Amino acid sequence: MERADKFKLVLIGAGVLGIYAYSGGEAEEEALTYPSVEACIKAGVTDEATCEAEYAKAQSMHNQVAPRYTNSNDCYSEFGYERCYQHRASSGGSVWLPFMMGYMLAPRYGSGVFTQPLYRPSHDPNRFYTSGSGRVGAVSADGRSRVAKSQTRQPRARTRTVARGGFGARAYSSAS
Repeated sequence: MERADKFKLVLIGAGVLGIYAYSGGEAEEEALTYPSVEACIKAGVTDEATCEAEYAKAQSMHNQVAPRYTNSNDCYSEFGYERCYQHRASSGGSVWLPFMMGYMLAPRYGSGVFTQPLYRPSHDPNRFYTSGSGRVGAVSADGRSRVAKSQTRQPRARTRTVARGGFGARAYSSAS
């Protein structure tokens, strides 16, 4: 093999590795992403009953998996003013949660569909994110999007609350 051919192979290999590293190195899969039940129905990809049932599942998961904040300002700085609300915990305390801004339906081969709530942080208001801060790819007109395979797994219930301090304060999280 000539020196020029070896050089080309090295460049191609480096390019492939670069693309793999840039993509996070994780496999993606298709999911359906909607801001509302109405958008899901209008897209016509699935039937009305499925759109409604999966939205209800995402809504019921929301209080368990949503990012939690100790005060409104921390939540507002992440998600925007008036995009958060105070949630009373069963233990008697309260936390601040962002509003659910959509939901995602991802196929679970052999076990139907996995659904989860989605959020829109203020730093990227045109994109959806999962509760685990996973960014959902661009959403087509019919709701199809690409997501990292890890974002289609059951999110864990949040048991920690994020608290942020001002200048000179330390950031910490504590059990809620």
